[in-house]
Amino acid sequence: MTVHNWQAYLTGYLVLTISGDDPEAFLNLALARGLTLLDVTRTGKGQILVKMPVSEYRLLRPLARESHCRVRIVDKRGLPFFSRRLRGRQLLLAGVLFFLVAIYILSACVWVVDVRPEKGTLRQVTTDQVIAAARAEGLKPGAWKGRIDIRALEYGLEQRLPQLAWVGVSFHGTRAEIKVVEKIPPPAGDDYELPASIIAAKDGVIKQILVMNGEGRVAVGDTVRRGEVLISGLILPPEPEKKPGENQPQQQPRPEPRLVRARGIVRARVWYEEEKEIERLQVREQATGRQQRAIIIKTPGRQVVLRGPARSPYAHYLQENKVITLPSWRNFPPPVELIISTYREIRIQKQQLGYEEAVRVAGQQALASLKARLPAGVTITGEKIIPLTGTGEQRVRVRAWVETEEDIGQVVPLHGRTPPGGNPPATPG
Repeated sequence: MTVHNWQAYLTGYLVLTISGDDPEAFLNLALARGLTLLDVTRTGKGQILVKMPVSEYRLLRPLARESHCRVRIVDKRGLPFFSRRLRGRQLLLAGVLFFLVAIYILSACVWVVDVRPEKGTLRQVTTDQVIAAARAEGLKPGAWKGRIDIRALEYGLEQRLPQLAWVGVSFHGTRAEIKVVEKIPPPAGDDYELPASIIAAKDGVIKQILVMNGEGRVAVGDTVRRGEVLISGLILPPEPEKKPGENQPQQQPRPEPRLVRARGIVRARVWYEEEKEIERLQVREQATGRQQRAIIIKTPGRQVVLRGPARSPYAHYLQENKVITLPSWRNFPPPVELIISTYREIRIQKQQLGYEEAVRVAGQQALASLKARLPAGVTITGEKIIPLTGTGEQRVRVRAWVETEEDIGQVVPLHGRTPPGGNPPATPG
């Protein structure tokens, strides 16, 4: 048990100095009596610092007399002594309680409002306009987070700023983050209005779908595969209604299907995975800071060392060569080269990683590789690492997953013609 144990703090303990010609004899007597001595530290010649429970202090007097040592109380610590110090200090207690309540209240409020564009920089609205609209809807520094309806706030921002196609609000501690997507105005030309559908550019689970034009084919929570239609540009007419008592609906001219340009936002949860394998015996190279430099003249069939060693003086080293040549004349290469070789000593370090450490290192490398190839602008919502090898293997293999939230929509023309710029992401116009 250490002094940091809760039991020692609750019952209280003393910090003592034991001084004399032979304080070790005092310690031996105390241990023989079964007394509890904590954190024994020698502070000087003939002096030792110890900590012990308050209840055992009265047993030290005969031991000090027998060992010819002197015991002095340096400090009294623990809850009993702390509560005694607070007696008569009601103002201090009230201040502490007020501080804790103030911290709780302040943490339940919004103090910073940030605006983050999801796709590039804002062009049709400014950050100040978004913050002003949020303030008008009740989101401002000092606002109580519990009284803010996020869905109503997002709807209100979309109504106040028609230039925005999508708004998302989230809280991170005392910071409110407003994510926005601007509407993209249609480019000049007729190709932008050609019939098209929005398909899934990758596998995922639908988290949000906003249909601006077209017919939605998926719902929130659906699992979709790459190439599956998300918002169709082919709108089928409704089935004719059947009146009560009729065996067959009346034959009426059925309207023709309509072809439109599908527009909308489809955000989904997407998973990326990668495997990584490392050796538990890690060999690393570390520079020692020592180096030697050699200057060599090289001619056809011969090398002359002008200065420095002819070869590296180190067993393990890195060599860097700098070659200086004269300008060639009429495609005739000069016969002499000046070579400056720098030998930098390195130290080879070998480290045998434990199984858990090897899994952690391999997992970090796999996650770093995954994040490096993620599309720009995606939001990472989760990470996971699973070991694939046992504890007895020298090569450790892991599989890492990264979960993201991103727009997976891709525009595909219905008449085989590609819109300007190829297949842009499905941003409503």
